[in-house]
Amino acid sequence: MTTNKPAARKEKGSTIERVLQILSFISEHEGQYDQHELAEAMDLPKLAIGKLVAQLKTLGILRENMLRKIIAGPEFRQMALAVLRNKVFASQRTAVLEKLSAQIGETCGVSVPNGIEMLYFERVQTNWPLQINLPVGSSVPLAATASGKLYLATLPDHVRQVILDNIALEVFTAHTLVEKAQLEQELKTVRALGYGRDNGEFIDGMAAVSVPIARDGLTLGYLFCHSPMVRQSLMDLESHLPAMREAAEEMMDLMLTDG
Repeated sequence: MTTNKPAARKEKGSTIERVLQILSFISEHEGQYDQHELAEAMDLPKLAIGKLVAQLKTLGILRENMLRKIIAGPEFRQMALAVLRNKVFASQRTAVLEKLSAQIGETCGVSVPNGIEMLYFERVQTNWPLQINLPVGSSVPLAATASGKLYLATLPDHVRQVILDNIALEVFTAHTLVEKAQLEQELKTVRALGYGRDNGEFIDGMAAVSVPIARDGLTLGYLFCHSPMVRQSLMDLESHLPAMREAAEEMMDLMLTDG
């Protein structure tokens, strides 16, 4: 009896540790490995990882995409959003957004991927009478927004290709890129630039830019700024990219620093 109890505790601890290792690994390599490749990449036993992944898929914490690669499931995404919504983190990010919005003079916010859309997660609105109202919680398209295009551009090639092959390229304005070849070329440009841009493609008369909130392969979201073109053009907004990148770095520091 006394020899069995410690062994049971050790096995339980080992399983929990492996689950945490899997979730941490997937958060940084989402959509890059199938179940068998995952065990190999993590240098862990295939049988044990297979059982854990199957259980996590049943719980909705993990799932497979169309290429059978392991990605975060709905429960995992909800947990991640809940952490981001933590009041302490939220108030700190809002303070950064308020400072940036005051500096640029336009609406600034944070968006995160949500399936085949982007979710407006946080926002600080400018005080100008003329505004574009996209409230927190709004879902916007991947292919026609600054943050969405930046997200697509930085995905692994095969994952991006599957998405582009399956999403409908909806027309929003006369400037929306609805030809797949044009969009693919734009995403190559966005990837080279390191920031997303929207030149009236989602909402007529609105320009927007976006930078990643990221470090060392870990991306927490995308910091965006948008404006009516009558006030600031795309080129005007691009002049604020250094300030936006600085704010994104500050947000990353807040999320990765204890206390």
